[in-house]
Amino acid sequence: MIRIVWRRLVHRKMATMTMLAALISVYTLIPFGLFQAKEAKSTVDSSIEKYGRGTYDLLVRPTSSRTQVEKTLGVVEENYIGDGKGGFSIAEWKRIKADPLIEAAAPVASLGYFRGKQFSLELPVLQNPSRFTYQFYTSDGYKNYPLGSSGTFVYFEQLDPGTIQYVTTAQRFGSAAMMIEMPENYYLLVAIDPESEQQLTGIDFSKLEEPLELDRPQDPKAMMLKMTLENYGNPPVVKVLQRDDLNIPVFLRLQVDTLEVSIEKYLRSLHLQQGQWMMSASPEKIAEVLKELKKERVVQSKTIDLDLSKFQKPFDGTALILNDQWQLNVAQRYSIGGDTSVYYVASKIVYQHLDSIPTIHIVQPGEPPSYKQVEKRGVSMATATKLPFIIEQVGTFSPKKEPSNKLASSPLGIYGGMEATTEEGRILTPTTVPGSFIPAPASGVTTLEAAELIKGKKPIDAIRVRIAGIKKYDEAARRKIEQVAAKLLKQGYEVDVVAGASFKEMTLDVEGIGKVKEPWTTLGVAQRLTHTWNDMSLVTTFLFSCFALLWLAMRLVFEKNLLALENEYLTLLGWREGQIRKRNAIEQYLLMTVALAASFSILYGLDAALPLYGVAAGLWMFSIVLVTFLLHRKEERKERTIAYRRFSSIRYYRRWIVPMMGILSLAAVLLAVQIAALTAALQETAETALGEYIRNATFWVQISIILSSTGLAAIGVSEGVHTLLSERKSEFQMYEMIGWTRRTRIWHFAKEIAVWALSAIIFGLAFASLALYLLHVSFMWSVMGLSSSFVILAIMIAVIVWTRHFDAV
Repeated sequence: MIRIVWRRLVHRKMATMTMLAALISVYTLIPFGLFQAKEAKSTVDSSIEKYGRGTYDLLVRPTSSRTQVEKTLGVVEENYIGDGKGGFSIAEWKRIKADPLIEAAAPVASLGYFRGKQFSLELPVLQNPSRFTYQFYTSDGYKNYPLGSSGTFVYFEQLDPGTIQYVTTAQRFGSAAMMIEMPENYYLLVAIDPESEQQLTGIDFSKLEEPLELDRPQDPKAMMLKMTLENYGNPPVVKVLQRDDLNIPVFLRLQVDTLEVSIEKYLRSLHLQQGQWMMSASPEKIAEVLKELKKERVVQSKTIDLDLSKFQKPFDGTALILNDQWQLNVAQRYSIGGDTSVYYVASKIVYQHLDSIPTIHIVQPGEPPSYKQVEKRGVSMATATKLPFIIEQVGTFSPKKEPSNKLASSPLGIYGGMEATTEEGRILTPTTVPGSFIPAPASGVTTLEAAELIKGKKPIDAIRVRIAGIKKYDEAARRKIEQVAAKLLKQGYEVDVVAGASFKEMTLDVEGIGKVKEPWTTLGVAQRLTHTWNDMSLVTTFLFSCFALLWLAMRLVFEKNLLALENEYLTLLGWREGQIRKRNAIEQYLLMTVALAASFSILYGLDAALPLYGVAAGLWMFSIVLVTFLLHRKEERKERTIAYRRFSSIRYYRRWIVPMMGILSLAAVLLAVQIAALTAALQETAETALGEYIRNATFWVQISIILSSTGLAAIGVSEGVHTLLSERKSEFQMYEMIGWTRRTRIWHFAKEIAVWALSAIIFGLAFASLALYLLHVSFMWSVMGLSSSFVILAIMIAVIVWTRHFDAV
């Protein structure tokens, strides 16, 4: 019997090789596809476990503090704790912190935009009388904005190293130097608990807890502070740690005009004698002289643009001197302004058109304009004899840089280095004036005691909580985080699960600038990614498994139909029915075993995991059982006495056509659902940095599953069409004999293919539509999946028929 089987297989080389190729493909592609589905899920899970948890897990805020953007879009801008109105007392924070499930509870209070010390910039002493016209600017990276009005210095001569003759519109600092006071600048100050903040971030804030030393005669700043405190009623000192990597965007445009003027003439105009300092004249006379000097002929003129940003930092800048080569240097002598008790508070930005592109409008026009409602607070030294507090910078801190592959977002509200860009790629930054639409990071930090002094008894805007006992962001960690979140919610707080958040690029429409892109934070994205990809993996595994098993069943039904005519010939030759079945079964067993061995070899070459061999063996066993059942099952064929009225060829050859229709229907379902679900998942995940990372890691895995499904469908249909044409070879020869042209024969066969193939595909797509509806895939992605499946299968059939048909007819 084995010899007969072997001879038959050898004699039918093409059919044997085709069947072997199909079985090898099944035993290899099915395990590979299922493995890829599992691999995709593993990649998602491991990526979320590795990158899903940021610096903290929960953000706890007072009741009704959630913004409209959060409610509508489920996203928040970076540093969105800024500009808060408070709501937590220090006692409430300590009660939350005492929970044993909480590892760290770091409060943050946004206090407003405070002014640091104003230092001077000294102008050079030149050889000839000169007029200096100066204007300070700030910038948001898109446009320069003037700070204050322009000023004028007119230099005449230097009598001796201690006396310079000049007149100016600026403040009088003395005769020894021509000094310009730096413009006012305001930057965000927040309050923290140094110990909790260090526990959360790893940054050393211990300098805030060190005592302030004022009795240091060798330190002019300390002596000046001591004198100011004595002069203004010894107000409390708000100690500030300045962020060391921030610079104030300040620029100076200086126009220098060389003049031919006589000092004697202008001394007379000022009613002064030779040798008297010109600035000792009355302000009215100085103003008249400056008007006259504007009319003087300019001998030579030049404009110098200077970037002062690298020298100026929030709360404590640097005094500068400009030499006669127009180069900036650090000054040894300077003036300093310490009016730091004036500050501003700003409202949160009101975003409009949240249903499309969020729009930001200018609230207060100006140079620069303000996109927030800004309110001035505090007391100025110029109008008071007693101050509520004085700001004093006592050190610096360095925010830790996140590693480049960090995908989780923890909007700490104070350290974010958010980068906003225009459509042209120009980087935007906050200006020195409160009211910028760009969420500003904290330029300095102070203590909660200072927050109570400035903001009242409930100064804390938010508490950032890290849960204890979590090593990685897995399902157990998520349950623990949700447990603590539920507990805090019951206490009446607003609680956001920040663990699992990630960045999302948002496009904003900013009045006066245009389209701006900012990285915002999508809360809870890791949970959604987990659910999305779990559903995707389940759908893929189920559909691919069903397709594989039903493909085998259809293929073996097809093979059984091929053997029907041969079985009749063997019966006429005297073979018993049992012998025929045995021979057919042994032939299939042999083919399947050889295919399994070949599949094992391929899997070994691909360094496949051990479970893949088990899947291949399981498919082989299923094939054996299926063959045994189908080949031993008796079927009675009825002789037709009435001719077919419609689709006679299709109905006559249905034994070969129906299995192919089954394969096409299954392929249509699998491809439509797979493509629709995949594109929907990719679109959802691509909105965030974490999702984009997962998409990139799993994209080719998902594509390989679609290609495997298409390949199996192509193999089944190709083999079926080849066999169908072989069976009808004599029929087509008869058509030729009665005068049909080649074109007529091709068109006849193509119409038959179109009828049964399109019917099968449409039936499969109808079933796929129902499946997509039950899976809640959106209409747009469902249409894409259905249309893509139809196009792929239609092209596949056209190629198969085209490449096979000409040789057959």
